[in-house]
Amino acid sequence: MDVAKSAGVHVSTASRALSSGATHRISSKVVRKIEKVAEELGYTRNSLASSLRTQKTGTIGLIVPNLSDPLFSPIIASVEERVAKEGYVTFVANSDYSVAKLRSIIERMSGQFVAGLVVASFELNDPAVDLCLELGIPTVAVLRDPRDSRISSVCMDDAAGVQAMVEHVLDLGHKDITYVTPPLAASTAQNRLTGFNAAMRLPKAAGCRFEVVEARAYDVAEGERIMAHMLSSGLTSTAVMAFNDLLAVGCLATMRAAGVSCPQQISLTGVNNLPFMNMLFPPLTTLHTAGGDLGFESADLLTSLIKNGSQPVKRILLTPHPVIRGSTGPAPRASLSEGAGKTPAVV
Repeated sequence: MDVAKSAGVHVSTASRALSSGATHRISSKVVRKIEKVAEELGYTRNSLASSLRTQKTGTIGLIVPNLSDPLFSPIIASVEERVAKEGYVTFVANSDYSVAKLRSIIERMSGQFVAGLVVASFELNDPAVDLCLELGIPTVAVLRDPRDSRISSVCMDDAAGVQAMVEHVLDLGHKDITYVTPPLAASTAQNRLTGFNAAMRLPKAAGCRFEVVEARAYDVAEGERIMAHMLSSGLTSTAVMAFNDLLAVGCLATMRAAGVSCPQQISLTGVNNLPFMNMLFPPLTTLHTAGGDLGFESADLLTSLIKNGSQPVKRILLTPHPVIRGSTGPAPRASLSEGAGKTPAVV
């Protein structure tokens, strides 16, 4: 505070000038002026940046990729509940699946001196992790693991969960199965596809046909588009497994509009066990991914990191479990489109 006052600048400007990785946002003339004042007052670069941050803090930043997705509601609620016990208020921001927007949010939250970040928006090997570390913000990844050895993460064991779902479908006698995946930019997409591929190698999968179709987004509208395309292309699969519940809901809506019965003609599964999935007709078979637990564990790791200054990097994997409902049933004796061509791998 004394440095900012003596240099005639805002506290946040002094903090950035004395924080490695943040000086590029300030003119070199101002940086030199602040460094000179800091030296005269006996402050070091790192200690002042830290003191400014801790004196100003009282908030935790939480960044999710899509606030409208109900998947994130329990994560947000449990993060807020956990950090409130330590006296923090949570600021929530939406990155909209944009790498540039994520970086901008991190920079703005740094300017507000948040005590730490819980981030559900990281992609694999995300350079935004470097930004968090350069700005000196304690950070924990949740749901999506950037697979960076320098920060902790709390995720679901997506691979094991999806493999269990495929086994459920195989046990029902399905021998022609399609999996709908979004682009593989995030760990969730890669890990779920890994689980699907692992199930293909199981003894019980011998002689079965598996197909992977790539979606462009994560939402209901995309599920509708994907299913419409597959049906018009001569879908042969008797089971369709969607990356998440929203895609599955879209698939189900298109099937119903086309007069395709579920599960009599096509069984359908999702992932996340969102609210009201049990109220669909038929109720959706899905993978329960415990958003509340994800939020609590990530917030717990973050508050410990803030208190201790540093701690060993942890990878926490929570175990999902299938929730079997009416959208999956025994495989029909004949496929939906007997003798039709294969579903295209990418649509």
